[in-house]
Amino acid sequence: MRKFLILFVLFPLLSTAKFYKATITLNDGNLKNGFVELPEYPDDKNLKFKLVEKAKIEKLSIDLVNGFEITNDKNEVIKYVTLFLANPKPFTNDKFKLEEKKSWVKVVRNGDINIYATSSVYSPMAGTGGFSMLYVQKENDNYAYYFANADIKNLKHDYTMNGFQVTKKYLNTIFGTECPKFMEMFNKEDYKNEGYDYIVDLYEQNCGIN
Repeated sequence: MRKFLILFVLFPLLSTAKFYKATITLNDGNLKNGFVELPEYPDDKNLKFKLVEKAKIEKLSIDLVNGFEITNDKNEVIKYVTLFLANPKPFTNDKFKLEEKKSWVKVVRNGDINIYATSSVYSPMAGTGGFSMLYVQKENDNYAYYFANADIKNLKHDYTMNGFQVTKKYLNTIFGTECPKFMEMFNKEDYKNEGYDYIVDLYEQNCGIN
């Protein structure tokens, strides 16, 4: 009976697994075409891959994958890469810990700086459904640095209390020394209205190489 109940609970989860048509780029430059299931968490060790939809699942280590792109249900091409992240140190809003292992991140905006998002299907701390975290990667930097939490359905909107002030402190740590004009121009209303696009545009207008 216990085994039956376990299978009953797991079956809906297994049945909802969705594979998307994808092209994977490995670290050696080789490509693999097929289908992938999106990672449930950014630190998942493996990417689930099928050569064809009805094939057996293969697991590709994150250490072997440079990135992949999928075609979603709206026929949009969405890109993901593997990247080292710098996450907030506990009880601070201006210090970072450089992670030693790569994560799966969604490409949100490319430019003189790059914006990425990580997504998780469940938040253990909040005990709720999915959430996203936004990261910014400076020019020629190996790491992307956390700067905000975001609604998983709308990455342009921070949902945390005092979100703007926290984001401003993180961005000041990231850009304040090398480009003080960026922080001088950083505006709450513009950020609220434009989200991450505002950060990239403001950087390119005042600090970028173009």
